[in-house]
Amino acid sequence: MKQLERSRLTRRRKVRPYQGRGPIYAWLRAHHTSIEKLGPTRPCIWAELALDMHEDGIVDGSGDAPTAHNIRMTWPRVCRDVAAEAAAAKPKRVPPSRISPEWRPTVVPPRPAMPTSTHLSAPPAGGALPAVQDPRIDPTLPLHAQAELEKMYRDFDELENKRIKLY
Repeated sequence: MKQLERSRLTRRRKVRPYQGRGPIYAWLRAHHTSIEKLGPTRPCIWAELALDMHEDGIVDGSGDAPTAHNIRMTWPRVCRDVAAEAAAAKPKRVPPSRISPEWRPTVVPPRPAMPTSTHLSAPPAGGALPAVQDPRIDPTLPLHAQAELEKMYRDFDELENKRIKLY
């Protein structure tokens, strides 16, 4: 009677031993990716893998041919170890940033000091600015904005003088 040719579930691979693990573990580890693709939840997969292992000359710790039960019990351990190895090899995540790593803050020149002896007076009733321009105010601003800034700086200077006198 002719024996039917059986197709293997996995391709033959070089099996390297793992310290403290048996040959079944090493074989499953070597074929992990192809077994994962097959879907180890199929009911007959363990028996078919036992036949593949027997053809490759794999035996269990007592020298017997591997059984489906031995393989099914070893598989979760292999998956756990492969996942742990992959997690250890993965670089740690750095929290994302919206700022480019090449970004550097622009250097802002120091603000010119206001001369203490010259306090500018309020603008005349017509709304025109005084002849002496405060160096802290941008001359390209509209006149009404310049007048408001002039008023704010004058108030700040008065508060600063009061604060200095208190200390």
